[in-house]
Formats: sequence, C-alpha cells, structure tokens
Amino acid sequence: MGAFSPQILMILGGALLVFAADVAFVATRKSISHGLAKMVTLADLAWVLATPVVMLLGASWLSFWGHVLLLDVALLVAFCALCQWRGLQRQVSQSEQGAAHD
Repeated sequence: MGAFSPQILMILGGALLVFAADVAFVATRKSISHGLAKMVTLADLAWVLATPVVMLLGASWLSFWGHVLLLDVALLVAFCALCQWRGLQRQVSQSEQGAAHD
C-alpha cells in the first residue's frame, strides 16, 4: 500500500472489525431499526467521502496499488451505501402505506 507504519492498518482493521460487528448486530435483528440502519449508511457515506481526502493528504505515502485499493474499497462501500439507502427508502414507503391503510 505504501510507505507508512503498519500500525495504522492494524488500528484501522480493528476499528473496521468493530464496525462489522455493529453492522451484523443491526442486520440480524428481527425488526431492523431505521435509526441504526441510517447510521450505518451514513458511516458508509462518510468512508466514501473521506477516501479522496486520505488519498490527497497521504499521496506521498501511498503507492499506486494503495491508491487503487482505496478506490476499489470506496466504490464497494458506495455500492453498499446505495443499496442500504434504497432499503431504507423502501422501508419508509412501506410504513407509510401501512399507515394509510389503517
């Protein structure tokens, strides 16, 4: 990835494991909390928006493949955020339709 301390990647990996556990917790609930799902989606969006900043600020430390990897991960996370957003929108419209039929 480049010339920087491997401890940075270890800390990032640990934080991502905690985030993955949070996502698993939210996803495995019988009824998914709209607020928690929205927070996960916003965290994904923050990751995508932070990626170009990291790439610019860390350009001298990142290798070509480091840049490629960051872009790949950002694209994957953006796709996940889009799917999550669509799911949240569907959940809202279904609850509105259910309220209209009551």
